[in-house]
Amino acid sequence: MRKIPLLDYHREMGAEIGEFAGWSSPLWFTSNRDEHLKVRSEVGLFDITHMTRIRIAGSDSERLLQMILTKKVEKIKPGRMKYCLICRDDGGIMDDVTVFRHSKEEKEFIMVSNAITHDKIIHWLESNSKNMDVEIEDLTFKTSLFAIQGPKSSQLTSKLVKVDVSGMKWFSGFELKLNGLKTILTRSGYTGENGYELMIWSWDENSLKKIWEEIVDLGAVPCGLATRDSLRIEAGYPLYGQDMSEEVTPVEARLMHAVDLSKPNFIGREAIEERMRLGVEKLLVGVLLKERGVPRRGYRIFHGEEVVGELTSGTLSYSLGVGVGLGYIKSSLAKEGEEILIEIHGRKRMSEVKLTPFVPWKIK
Repeated sequence: MRKIPLLDYHREMGAEIGEFAGWSSPLWFTSNRDEHLKVRSEVGLFDITHMTRIRIAGSDSERLLQMILTKKVEKIKPGRMKYCLICRDDGGIMDDVTVFRHSKEEKEFIMVSNAITHDKIIHWLESNSKNMDVEIEDLTFKTSLFAIQGPKSSQLTSKLVKVDVSGMKWFSGFELKLNGLKTILTRSGYTGENGYELMIWSWDENSLKKIWEEIVDLGAVPCGLATRDSLRIEAGYPLYGQDMSEEVTPVEARLMHAVDLSKPNFIGREAIEERMRLGVEKLLVGVLLKERGVPRRGYRIFHGEEVVGELTSGTLSYSLGVGVGLGYIKSSLAKEGEEILIEIHGRKRMSEVKLTPFVPWKIK
């Protein structure tokens, strides 16, 4: 089991520790509900150091990323980032990632991907870059990643870095020194709220503890990964390994906004185009319960007496007070407001299909 640098400190601070994607990490500090509502109303702090971070540089770095990513890399300006997918030849999703262009002159990029795909994605980058001038550096165990999320995140982050960051565009970033440590600050997140993420070039517990405590002293509430999960489900964000996998393409996962079919010759392009042309049998949708109950992964979706799908994620929405989830459903039923049933502990609960976030995004 891999351990984040602040694991013992988080445990001392009362965090409930659990396993996620092969890492020991905090699930919550006080309660999932309290932390969730604080992020929606004020500001929360997450330790997401478990996520994979990779530096890709060299004269052929752009060429490599053009080949494996579903969006145009040359359109990423210095200091900007994009949400992209990495697909197999058959269009199956290998991972969803963000790519930040750090320095155009050096053709240097920072890719952040999911913890569960760490080894797979590094191998994919290496196997596709043979005979290229590319340096692939795994930064996962050399850097840490904190996320500051919530409506008050701009004020807090501005105080932390001593620069007004309220005017930053979403998915933009820059390098700075934080307590003397190289840091990349981006305006980004996975909660549906306004927020910032700090990639800090340190694995030292004491150095990171000082930064963590400074952020908490400025008013952020420590939050765990269970809270991050309930927030991302409310925002309608899919999780790799749960809501998407190599068994589905961006078409089924309703992630075509992360694909640019005007871009030639990326891996999986032809298969995705064919899937678009032929149509698909199932689509990923949101599910909103109209009765009491908490939906969970694996619960069956019914339309009348017919099983028409299965949930891949589910939670109690603390913002709405009802059960919400994500799941794959027969494509003909993937319509806003379509009435369906979710089987919970042997009883079918009235529900409806949602094609938009349960809680509107507040990204600025």
